[in-house]
Amino acid sequence: MEVKPDTAWTDDEIVMSDMTPDTDFVFARMTEETLLAVDARAGERILDVACGRAIDAMAMAKSGAALTGIEASETMIRKAVEFMGADRRRVRLTRSLAENLPFHDHSFDKVVCKGAMDHFADLDESMAEMARVVKPDGKVIIAIANFESLTCRLGRLVWSLKEKLTGQGPGEHPFWEPPEDHNFKFDLKVLRKVMGGHCRIEKIKGVSMLWGYPKWGAFLRKHPLLTPPVLRALDRAARAAPSLSDVLVAVGRPA
Repeated sequence: MEVKPDTAWTDDEIVMSDMTPDTDFVFARMTEETLLAVDARAGERILDVACGRAIDAMAMAKSGAALTGIEASETMIRKAVEFMGADRRRVRLTRSLAENLPFHDHSFDKVVCKGAMDHFADLDESMAEMARVVKPDGKVIIAIANFESLTCRLGRLVWSLKEKLTGQGPGEHPFWEPPEDHNFKFDLKVLRKVMGGHCRIEKIKGVSMLWGYPKWGAFLRKHPLLTPPVLRALDRAARAAPSLSDVLVAVGRPA
């Protein structure tokens, strides 16, 4: 079946005013590790693929780097312009698909794509394009949710046992499967295959564990003193076992 790009995507369901501690933590750590991996520096040209509201692009631009953000969704382009306000000249916005980047070969020092590849229409084409537009000595950074995380594995196991005992399945869309607006399911193996086809992978870092497991966020909210050390400990475990982490952050060089 042909996969079509989502050119009308919006982040309305992601941007929430009241997030559980584990969701707040994983979003913040994903951004932190992505920006650390990019390590934006003055004078560099950096491309943010599927830049959304351009929040990360604006953060990187503070280093003095020249930022370009591409986004397929017209809605998100409007939200990016609104977010940037008077500072909109800091980031050059272009509406484009990741599978057909409108830039010359070797145009950028670094290319980053955070939390978006599983929405794309063609993984190989989009990865090939990112490797094409980055300089031979440049970096490509991919950050993506892992749907073979500890949370997902526990969810499948618990519901499998429950189904055998009660005959009842999960009912609604299982939390261990990608949401309906995702075109692909990522895990460590898939990330290595997709990225490794066009880049020499230097490192893959795991971020956070147990994000999104039912009632976990509510438990953390009830125990605010316990929450920070527990989440930090799980984050350390994610670095040691990235295949079980909630998020994967990979750094590669064009092959």
